[in-house]
Amino acid sequence: MMSGFEEMWKEEQERINKALNDFLVMKRNAAHYLGPVHDFYYDNLREYVMRGGKRLRPLAVVTAYKAVAGEPKTEFLYRASCSFEILHNGSLLHDDLIDHDETRRNGPTFHALYRDWLKEKAEAGQEKADDFGMTMAILGGDSLINLGAETITTSQLSGDVAAKCHTYFQQGFSEIVEGVLLEMNMVLSDNVSSETYLEMVRLKTAALFEKALLMGAAMANANESQLEAFSEFGVKIGQAFQMQDDILGSFGDEEETGKSASGDIREGKRTMLLIKALELANPEQKQVLTDLVGKEDMTDEEVEKVRDVFRESGALKSTEKIMNKLLEEGQDALRKAKPPLKSQYLDFMLNLSRFLTSRAF
Repeated sequence: MMSGFEEMWKEEQERINKALNDFLVMKRNAAHYLGPVHDFYYDNLREYVMRGGKRLRPLAVVTAYKAVAGEPKTEFLYRASCSFEILHNGSLLHDDLIDHDETRRNGPTFHALYRDWLKEKAEAGQEKADDFGMTMAILGGDSLINLGAETITTSQLSGDVAAKCHTYFQQGFSEIVEGVLLEMNMVLSDNVSSETYLEMVRLKTAALFEKALLMGAAMANANESQLEAFSEFGVKIGQAFQMQDDILGSFGDEEETGKSASGDIREGKRTMLLIKALELANPEQKQVLTDLVGKEDMTDEEVEKVRDVFRESGALKSTEKIMNKLLEEGQDALRKAKPPLKSQYLDFMLNLSRFLTSRAF
């Protein structure tokens, strides 16, 4: 039997998915006159977006709106809420290409789909097919980022509210790029601080969640106290969420999470776990990390040695402590909004934050 929290999430997901699908079908129909190539393209974009996902960003827009204003008076709240979800998926198309990933949510990545399509359709060679797949993934990501902005433009918001929403959208997009750039260059550094990691996570992961909350609140005409509460909550829960994701990336059950529990270690990713381990480890443990983290062709036994250092140095406990502190501070910020947020939606967001930082998947 589902809890009230789960029921509300499921109901909102259904509304969000309908708005998302309706908008993408509308865009496909608008391009239909250009012929079957465009039909295929927009069908593939829609399939990629609708393939899965918890819809956290549109959920943030909707619940922030309702926490301030109650039930929506804005006809296109759900369409506008899809803006950050579509932007997020556009960034994923590009991430898949950067990371050379072949699958996403149990389906082919965009570049893999079009690479294989060209090889079959035109009997193209590997190099030409790879280039075509790369080109289509860049175009697909660009299209989705632009379509995310278009959901705001076509939601019949008042001019000042639409301007605020577009500003949050632009800021969120800019911060993702800054965060990814910072993360990519952190791998090249042997001396990354906890503060640098938290700033990277604020930009790369927390930004869209924070800006989605602010967008929903702005649509509901929230005051400065409420906006500040949503901002602090969004940033700190987003950072805590990423730290939990890092923990799962080294200690998770792969069957439950659907992601590798050794990939971060093999890639030498600068997670909070690794940063704290380098800070807390004794000389022998540091040598293990120096020798093994990021090593090509790591064995399973070597991965387990790194996990042992994470545990025994206190890095895992330290990371969990920081994560829980961020969770508490974010929740406290939300409770301090004046006037108080509507209790039903405040409780929902507090439960959501607990879920995001304690999930096993």
